[in-house]
Amino acid sequence: MCFLRFLAQARSTLGRHLAEVSPAAWAAAPVDSGRKLHLVMGNESCDLDSAVSAVTLAFVYAQRHREHDYVPILNIPRRDYPLKTEVGHLFVKCGIAEPVLLFRDDIPKEVAQDVSVILVDHHVSPLAPNVTEILDHRPLEDSSPCFKQLPAGCELDIDEAVGSCATLVAQRYLGEKQPRSAGVAQMLHATIVLDTINFALAAKRFGPKDVAMVEQLESELNLHDDQRSSLFDELVAARADISKLTLTEVLRKDMKIIQTDRQVVPLAGMPILVRDFVEKKGAEKAVHEFGVESNLLVILGMYVSPTDGQVQRDLALISLSGQSHFVEHVRHALMESKDPKLELRPHEVDTRFMGGYFLRQHNVQATRKHILPIVKRALLEWEADHGCDCDEVYFFKEKPQLGLS
Repeated sequence: MCFLRFLAQARSTLGRHLAEVSPAAWAAAPVDSGRKLHLVMGNESCDLDSAVSAVTLAFVYAQRHREHDYVPILNIPRRDYPLKTEVGHLFVKCGIAEPVLLFRDDIPKEVAQDVSVILVDHHVSPLAPNVTEILDHRPLEDSSPCFKQLPAGCELDIDEAVGSCATLVAQRYLGEKQPRSAGVAQMLHATIVLDTINFALAAKRFGPKDVAMVEQLESELNLHDDQRSSLFDELVAARADISKLTLTEVLRKDMKIIQTDRQVVPLAGMPILVRDFVEKKGAEKAVHEFGVESNLLVILGMYVSPTDGQVQRDLALISLSGQSHFVEHVRHALMESKDPKLELRPHEVDTRFMGGYFLRQHNVQATRKHILPIVKRALLEWEADHGCDCDEVYFFKEKPQLGLS
């Protein structure tokens, strides 16, 4: 079966297991054919690496293990798909239309508890008891309660040395002779080139395995390495195209959630510097809409120069409720981090925007996957030091509805 036909049939494959897409019908008459349903899910930011890893790995496994069904799931609501501009661009380029894709809200919660789950580009999930395999390149959060719920037989492939989860998928794809698909090879190749910043030495976002996989994919596609630059520029432009998005949508475009027992903190990644974002008309209103009910917002900005590919990064810490001591604690943790050292310094021109901290990140090799654990540790330290009676922090019993998502 070809890659595009596989995606076109994913909905009907899922429908057979959902028993007419009714949780009640599923409970009364589950599929009894012996075919196991495996959901291949990316992370909640649904960036290009996450989305491509999910759809390509599902295809590869579906062709190699025909006794079971593999369905890729983009881990966002369908209404958020237009925010993922680089994902939509590459998918359209490869002939994939939105209607054939499956999203998180296509899966009834009752059914998700009765399936096998494969996680790509993340390893902490509320579906942990159902997870059978993980492919990820993020630092291991083995102290997370969800991670501890993983079954004993769960297969882990966590490699921090690679710049892209798509590299780990490419290993599996290229490891056997079948299946072969130009669409799969094209998507994996493009994703690795983007995630590694086109193998820029200054960014150091790649390892030997990334290089080896891209070279093998280029051989399969009859491409030359001198074609990478134009592909990278095309994808960077697609990711940075926020012309049709509101400022609130820009904040939600690449959002992760940091959650502890008492707090929920949204972390937004943007394709522009935070310092430039806050100068835009309506930025304060957008920040308020994005951070509804949250005590702390972490915003990461990145700008890639279209002329020389140089990367700039900055970050902001903003408290909508003015909890200055709490925010200062997180700022101190980031400033004092040694592994990695972020090399954070104030911008040359200070800003008073919403009383936040705005810092230029001079170690551009450190990414969100390095910053997120630092922030989470700082939150846990604050909670341990201040207990439940702290007046400085609002605690949540349930996950708040962030922004419009």
